[in-house]
Amino acid sequence: MVIALGLGLVTFYFESERIDDSMVDYALDEARQFIADVPEMSAPRKLENRAAIDRALRDLVTRPPRNAPGDYLIAGLYDPDKNLIAEATELNVEAVERTANGSRHPFPTSSDSDYRKFLIGERVYIQVITKLFAPDGKVDGYLEGVFRVMPSIIKDVRDTTLRITATVVLAVLATTLLLYPIIRRMNRRVVRHGEELLDANLGTLRALGGAIAKRDSDTSHHNYRVSLLSIRLGEAVGLSGEEMRSLIKGAFIHDVGKIAIRDDILLKPGRLDPEEFEIMKTHVDHGADIVSHTAWLEDAAKVVRFHHEKFDGSGYQEGRKGDDIPVIARIFAIADVFDALTSERPYKRAFSLERSIEILLEGRGSHFDPRLLDVFVAIADDLHHVYSGRTEADLADELYTASNPYFTDMMVS
Repeated sequence: MVIALGLGLVTFYFESERIDDSMVDYALDEARQFIADVPEMSAPRKLENRAAIDRALRDLVTRPPRNAPGDYLIAGLYDPDKNLIAEATELNVEAVERTANGSRHPFPTSSDSDYRKFLIGERVYIQVITKLFAPDGKVDGYLEGVFRVMPSIIKDVRDTTLRITATVVLAVLATTLLLYPIIRRMNRRVVRHGEELLDANLGTLRALGGAIAKRDSDTSHHNYRVSLLSIRLGEAVGLSGEEMRSLIKGAFIHDVGKIAIRDDILLKPGRLDPEEFEIMKTHVDHGADIVSHTAWLEDAAKVVRFHHEKFDGSGYQEGRKGDDIPVIARIFAIADVFDALTSERPYKRAFSLERSIEILLEGRGSHFDPRLLDVFVAIADDLHHVYSGRTEADLADELYTASNPYFTDMMVS
């Protein structure tokens, strides 16, 4: 309907302009024919020609039109200096004269003729002015006329314009109605394929994250919880939909690079020695390389590569600090450390919520972004209460519910 209305308005405008131009052409043609029929007009300043010119001007405003859809009410002759030297008018045209004289005459400059249109009531008038040339080609004067368009012509113009406009609008609407079922069916098919592709991508994401989690700790609890904590913190600080999608993907596969780490280092129960730790740090490089080969996971690299950077620049691998660390990596770092502190691991017991918060605050401004940490601390109690002690299946369902809207909204937009 919007397209039909828009095209209808455009058609109405251009059709009106076209018909207006045709009426102007009629008026100009009539004036040019008048000049051709009166030889004396080629030398209007000669006194012997003045009587013939006066008669011709009177004839112009009193005779019926020949080829034009209207008639002349006023005719005037001007010298080269644009001074009026002869004029003839029909009776009772004072209102037309006032309107025609209400502005400067549209004396032509670059062209041989010029015009302007005006309305009095519902009647259309066209004021035309045409150059007169001497035998040597110089301008020897100007012929002005006020042309009145017949009411029947105006009615025909309106009817024709409305008819053409209505035809365009109806054609667009009819085409839309014919195409709508096809477009709707195709759109449903695209949406269905999009949903299937999204499910496949998310399934791959879960499988990839789950694979490394199983290898690392024989459970996906950590991946689910840290992803949920990241989502809630991202929502609390007002991340955009695009940033949220990158955060979710990056959170779930943040340690994918550990696939490349030897078991004797990855599964070592005690503290790593310096050489082993250097090897362990390379998991962020391996992870970034892995996700770089898949377009759908490329944006996850911001979390995968930078989640071990620290706000003061003391992290690894690049030693970035402050806002040079992507915001989603700064968010994830808080969620990752919080879950590690509050979770039981083979080499440690879980810290209490209070002690975990204290440890986080000790890293405020050094390990963690102070602004993001303050937001997280304000919601940490509620998040811990909701997500701690949940089964892996419950966490998986919760993560699906929390993350799915961000990906389905992307499809709709």
